[in-house]
Amino acid sequence: MSAAVVVELPPLPISGDAPTPILRLLAPGVLAFFSWLVYSKLQFTPKQHGRKLGVETSNLVDAYQHGIEGLDADQWRVKSLWIFPVKSCRGIEVAEARVVPSGLEHDRQFMFAEWKQNPKTGDHEWIFITQRQYPKMALITTEIYLEGENNGNLHITFPLKTRLPFLKQARTIRFPLLASEDLKTMYPLKQIGIWKEQPLAYDISSAVEMELKELSAHLGTKGPLALFRVCPDELREVYRNAPTVDEAGYQPVTGFADAYPLHMLNLTSVRELNSRIADKIPKLDIVRFRANIILSGPSPFTEDDWKKIRLGAHVYYSGITITNEQIACRTVRCRMPNVDPDTGEMHMQEPDQTMRSYRAIDPGYKHGACLGMQLVPAVSMGILRAGDGVDVLETGPHHYTYQ
Repeated sequence: MSAAVVVELPPLPISGDAPTPILRLLAPGVLAFFSWLVYSKLQFTPKQHGRKLGVETSNLVDAYQHGIEGLDADQWRVKSLWIFPVKSCRGIEVAEARVVPSGLEHDRQFMFAEWKQNPKTGDHEWIFITQRQYPKMALITTEIYLEGENNGNLHITFPLKTRLPFLKQARTIRFPLLASEDLKTMYPLKQIGIWKEQPLAYDISSAVEMELKELSAHLGTKGPLALFRVCPDELREVYRNAPTVDEAGYQPVTGFADAYPLHMLNLTSVRELNSRIADKIPKLDIVRFRANIILSGPSPFTEDDWKKIRLGAHVYYSGITITNEQIACRTVRCRMPNVDPDTGEMHMQEPDQTMRSYRAIDPGYKHGACLGMQLVPAVSMGILRAGDGVDVLETGPHHYTYQ
């Protein structure tokens, strides 16, 4: 909310011999009334309880102060960690995060979906939405307030559509972080379409029906919106390039992430890309790419052939061996990084166009640009911290696969 709102009133009409002193007395009262009217319509921040999750100062404040050379090339580190509690909405930078089988704790546990027709079946169903269809989702902010050891609440805030441009309003909705027994009994499990999969998730829309209509107006959706929460017992099993149960010691799973539990980016790779499009996008924010783990140190695209790495004290797979064929998973990019996270506006070409011109490097997806790596935690989980060291344990060729 702005610190002050200035309302300019038109001159008061003077008829006949109305005494000027009386008008001068009335003017402050009229001005005060209109000021109250404006302020009363503004969304005030509700009183918060608990500890707010996140860093006070971003570890990416110097992200634009470097060229394409390696950042601290002699020290490869985890520079920044991010969770995105609501799929395709703004994330939260954290100093440390617990690694669980589905990825970082609290990551992609909530998701908006639209009621629309499945083009293949002709049936109407709930289908997930992202900034690919609705760039203004970038303006939906998320905050987590922790209470006690694990309990807490998620706050989702989005702008409201108003007729007066100077009258900026926002709506905040709040939900418990954890899927408690009460939540499980209050909200139904429904199928939701995520690419080719249709997992079951809790439909918590009934608690925020009015708010979802307001959000629909803000985004400009054609169909009604719903809000879903991951069901811990219905996580999506990850196959494709992921290690098998025998190799990883458990079945890799994920919540509402597109495909894999963790996404990793090298900061210098993004800076090298930015150097090619600086005339169109002077500062390409690495947050556009929505990675959980951002590294500093390696030279641009060094990570392209990594297969297994250690971050801190824990090991992560970015590739495995199956029947003598090396399978690794690079991150195949879509046009979503074209969305400016600060404005919610999508650039018509960049960085997608330039990435496709020189980053179509994977024989499994010859026409798609690759940037970053998808990871699966090894058997041991634990805590991942900004500043942790990076050790490459295995390298090799890659071949992306959809199945």
